[in-house]
Amino acid sequence: MKLRDQNILLISPEPWDHIFVSKHHYARHLAERGNRVVFANPAGDRWQLKDSGVAGLQVLDYPKFVKGLRILPAWVSQRLIRHKLKQIEKHCDLTFDLIWSFDNSVFFDFTLLDTYNISHIVDLNQDFETAKAARTADICFYTTQHIGDRLSQFNPNTHFINHGYNAKTSPSPKTLPGAHATKVLYAGNLNMPYLDWQHMYEAIIQNSQADFIFLGPLVKEQSNQNPTWKYLTDLLHHERTYFLGKVPADELPAYYAAADILTICYQEKHHDDQANPHKMMEYLGTGKIIAATQTATFAEYQVPLISMSKSNTAFAKKISDCIRHAKKWNNDMWQEKRKAIARDNTYEKQIERIEIIIANV
Repeated sequence: MKLRDQNILLISPEPWDHIFVSKHHYARHLAERGNRVVFANPAGDRWQLKDSGVAGLQVLDYPKFVKGLRILPAWVSQRLIRHKLKQIEKHCDLTFDLIWSFDNSVFFDFTLLDTYNISHIVDLNQDFETAKAARTADICFYTTQHIGDRLSQFNPNTHFINHGYNAKTSPSPKTLPGAHATKVLYAGNLNMPYLDWQHMYEAIIQNSQADFIFLGPLVKEQSNQNPTWKYLTDLLHHERTYFLGKVPADELPAYYAAADILTICYQEKHHDDQANPHKMMEYLGTGKIIAATQTATFAEYQVPLISMSKSNTAFAKKISDCIRHAKKWNNDMWQEKRKAIARDNTYEKQIERIEIIIANV
């Protein structure tokens, strides 16, 4: 199947007005290849089809399925899923050639559908009707081995596709706060339960020659399941830490460009399930040196491409090494090598890889 001139229904667990992640980027790039793409928001309470602002790409709101769909007998849920697809086709005035689903909580059984069906799981928490969705899909894709092992139990036609890189043009330059020459930066949801604030705290205390900047939403009063949360409460008032809050996604490259070191620090118990952080590809695209805890998908890249600590107790030392060698490891040669990794994983290249895999199977 050529992924051009197709009618594609893309099922997303995040709405179109969410911060753009892989589902949104795939939809846009598929449309730019000449496909007619309908991006289906999470099911709601109304029918609405609207333009996305991208030629060939529309955004669909559609009513929820019958309550209890997932616990109904298969022969019932299969017919209800087919009926919902027919309703969507009628509303969109399209007959779909392909369903590309990032969400196995809806359209989780493709048995009675005439479309070509892709189950593409990029989020660990997408584990609702995995067996049915994977077993009845024509092909499955995954971003981490943890997810791949789960899918391949039910469908041998399961393949790894790395996170895509969405190249962005940086807007006006940013200036990062702090009195020190070296700036270390992390961007992401700061309430995520798998962040390791304990070893981040130790890295900050042990590296007094750098300022540490954190970008992303942070609800300090939120009930939090993170066992290292208490260390963050100390960092909130530290003289060398700066929490700038949520910033527009389009401005992130400018913040990355202003930093010397980009970082990721996840708890060791989450090294497997967080083996491929989406932000790693965005970090690489900036060219800047990255200090990270173990991420298996990128373990092949050695220092100084990525300075990665297998044990979190060594994370502070990795930050120290990056600070000491920042000028050399951020020279033009090393920055270009990192950017090349990102360029080899653009969404256009990932779609081309998917197209080849489909053709070969």
